[in-house]
Amino acid sequence: MRGGDAGAAAEAGSPRSPDLYDLSDDSDYAAAAAAAASDHTAMQTDLADRGSDVMAGIDVVYEKERVTIHLTQYGSGRISGKLRLFLQKGSLFLSWEPNEGADSLSTSSFGVEIEKYRNLYTIKALPLSDVRFISKHTPTFALGYIIIVLSSGLAFPPFYFYNGGIRELFATLKQHVFILRSDDNPNVFLVNDFQDPLQKSLSSLELPGVATVANAMSRQNSLSFTGSVDETRHGADERHGEASSMSQYGSKQRHKSNDPGRDLSIQVLEKFSLVTKFARDTTSSLFRDNSGAHGYGRQQHEYVFDNKASDKHKNQYMTPEKASIPSATQESDPLPLVWGKQRDCPLSVEEWTAFLDPEGRVMDSKALRKKVFYGGVDHVLRKEVWKFLLGYHEYDSTYAEREYLAAMKRAEYEAIKSQWKSISATQAKRFTKFRERKGLIDKDVVRTDRSVPFYEGDDNRNVVVLRDILLTYSFYNFDLGYCQGMSDFLAPILYVMEDESESFWCFASLMERLGANFNRDQNGMHAQLLALSKLVELLDPPLHNHFRQNDCLNYFFCFRWVLIQFKREFSFDQVMLLWEVLWTHYLSEHFHLYLCVAILKRYRQRIIGEQMDFDTLLKFINELSGQINLDRAIQDAEALCTIAGENGASCIPPGTPPSMPIETDGGLYVQEDEVL
Repeated sequence: MRGGDAGAAAEAGSPRSPDLYDLSDDSDYAAAAAAAASDHTAMQTDLADRGSDVMAGIDVVYEKERVTIHLTQYGSGRISGKLRLFLQKGSLFLSWEPNEGADSLSTSSFGVEIEKYRNLYTIKALPLSDVRFISKHTPTFALGYIIIVLSSGLAFPPFYFYNGGIRELFATLKQHVFILRSDDNPNVFLVNDFQDPLQKSLSSLELPGVATVANAMSRQNSLSFTGSVDETRHGADERHGEASSMSQYGSKQRHKSNDPGRDLSIQVLEKFSLVTKFARDTTSSLFRDNSGAHGYGRQQHEYVFDNKASDKHKNQYMTPEKASIPSATQESDPLPLVWGKQRDCPLSVEEWTAFLDPEGRVMDSKALRKKVFYGGVDHVLRKEVWKFLLGYHEYDSTYAEREYLAAMKRAEYEAIKSQWKSISATQAKRFTKFRERKGLIDKDVVRTDRSVPFYEGDDNRNVVVLRDILLTYSFYNFDLGYCQGMSDFLAPILYVMEDESESFWCFASLMERLGANFNRDQNGMHAQLLALSKLVELLDPPLHNHFRQNDCLNYFFCFRWVLIQFKREFSFDQVMLLWEVLWTHYLSEHFHLYLCVAILKRYRQRIIGEQMDFDTLLKFINELSGQINLDRAIQDAEALCTIAGENGASCIPPGTPPSMPIETDGGLYVQEDEVL
């Protein structure tokens, strides 16, 4: 047992003062409880009027209209519904049912499709015994919302309360279940937690580390869980050739851990493998009604091919048959997969020099991005070229301007860094958020890419720099802070730059595009998975139909691919090549989604032929780590992106990461935590 766990266990064994953790420390809770009680009689009258046999034996203790889910990242597509708490046979249940008919809250063209998704996240009867904790957020100038996290690690999307009622909700909960506030995060309320709060809740599957965790809980009620997870070993050398241990998930117990529940988004990000039948039942309906084959997908595409042996290295398109690609025999694919252009050699020093004018400006940025897209960058040039690809340098900047910028940014970085460096031990005791983030970063960096010589060994100075940059970023972007997975993005950047300030600013630029991956409301990830579903439906209808028939339309099995941009699937060197290809945005800002489609399409014969269900598919996807041919996958993705054209682009809503966030005019709701 680690020291932290031992301390947590010791605390759990000692008596607690209920007053320290009771909800009564919130002002207005007594009044809220009274209001909830007064509403109870009216709700019972309403139920009695219905006279429904379905409601027989149910005692509704809380009910609130206009509790809304935002389908898009910025809330332009919404589904409003009714949230209830009700008692049945002595147990408390929660339900959320969307309103019928047109949604008056839909304010964009996305609203046309909302009717298809009305069953998204419908909750018929969720036992409160299955809830691990509820996070409550009531910002001063924005809508209040809650996030419900289950014992399995699955998190529902945020529920926004347009008519208020959060305080009454918690007052009602307090009357029927044991609920207490976390001493680590005042926004988090643990449900039925009779042991040490939050010390065992979140890090049973840590994204940057080596862990094999399983949830062996199974419940005999309206919801069932058969949790399973496999976190492949960290580092490509350790992963390559190893089989996943997913087949053993049923016999293992869930680990208890002392990692507090700071960033709710990481619950799904870390525990994507725990999403099982319940997740499929509650999320696959998001896509289930959108299963019709796209008209564009039925079109036949004809290409002129030249299969002469002497031309095999030329830039050309080839059919799968001529390229000896196995085709699926289970269902005919009306959209033929064509090969993208042959991969080129990396950008050389001579070629790079030719792109620059005498003052250092890049004369043709599109041609440069095209070169990098098809061949990557020679490693000796990455330190310079990556700054352009990541947006740290402008393509039309001169040598002198870049030198001046570097000096200014270095001074700015040191100023930001000094903010946390100057925090004394006494001040840190009173700065909960700083302690939380520092603890999480300290734990993550010692497990990030340690198989790479640049980071291996004890007392490695580069690991310290990695930590300092992440801590500084948590102060630079205090709203986002730090989430597990960020160290995975920073490690290759620091490896290439070998400069603390430049690494920081390149990382900060990258997070401008990918930060939404780590939003606690998970809308950035949901937007990408929804777009991925539409792309598969467009480019491979039979495969999409297979996923629909097997309740896999949530595409959660691709969660890790999207979250950290295939960092676990390829070796460290391959990841650097892939990322610089993605950063060019040459064919699409969302080329990583086409890469997902290409890999799935490559293995479609096995997926369909073996009739893989969600758990089997998840195990299969995990075991692909270290086994995917990167060059071939990029070629396939290029071909798919070319075929999809504007139809593919229309599958991806504006603002979907890694697109730059849509500028707001103040009319959208900013999701902020309560003031501590």
